[in-house]
This record gives sequence, structure tokens and C-alpha cells, in this order.
Amino acid sequence: MRTNNPFIIGLTLVISGIGIFGSWSVALYKIIDYSVTETTAQAKIIGYKISSNGARMVKSNKTISGRSPFFEFKTITNQTIKSYSKSPQIFMLFNYELNEEVTVAYPINNPQKAILISWKEIPGLILMIAFGLIIIIVGKSYLIKK
Repeated sequence: MRTNNPFIIGLTLVISGIGIFGSWSVALYKIIDYSVTETTAQAKIIGYKISSNGARMVKSNKTISGRSPFFEFKTITNQTIKSYSKSPQIFMLFNYELNEEVTVAYPINNPQKAILISWKEIPGLILMIAFGLIIIIVGKSYLIKK
């Protein structure tokens, strides 16, 4: 297929791919880093996030695809924190169940930035990182003169 301006297409794809790859790589890095360097706690899944009109919590997960779980935990200072997973939950086989016990890690001075430490977070992150790499490769092919 012939395009009028392959340089602009390639540049747009490479920049988009770097953004996707970078942001989801940082999320994967945080799971690894927080589990080693930050405070951990046991949390309970209390619902699922729906995104219509902002992030809201529902108690049922009646969809085919995965939904990001809301979780609740107590910090070491006995503060109750409610948050949800920011990782993409795309596989229904890896869904979290209501009242499931999970491990979270959080910076001691900012428990609102808690993240789930679970293998169920990894597949969506790996898929998004791979998607970013594919976009970079396709974009690069537009930039390289033949």
C-alpha cells in the first residue's frame, strides 16, 4: 500500500508505541519493585471497577472479560484504604473472586498508591507491552527507506 507521507505515519506509530510500551513497563516494574522494597499487607477483593462516568465499584462481575478489582486493606497505622488495580484485566480466566485474599504493596508514606502483587496482574501487562513493541516495529518499518 502506498501512502502520501510514510514518515509522519512512522513517527506517529513509534511515538505511540514508546508511550504504550513505557507506561505498561513502568506498571510491571512497580509490581516487582514494590513487592521487594515497600510495605506489604493482606487485602480483600470487595468489588469490581466499571468506568462509565468515572471509576465506580460494583459487587458483581457478570462480564465475559476481566474487570479491575477493588480491594480494601488496613495499613500498619490501622488506616483503611480502598483502591483498585490499574493493570488491564483482559482474561476472564484470571478474574479475582469477591472476598478473595490478595497481597498488596504500598509506599509507607502514601498507601493510596497501593498495587496488587499477584500473578493475575502479569498477563495483561505483558500483552500491553508486546502491543507497544509491535507498534514500534511497524512504525520503524515506515521510517526505514527501502
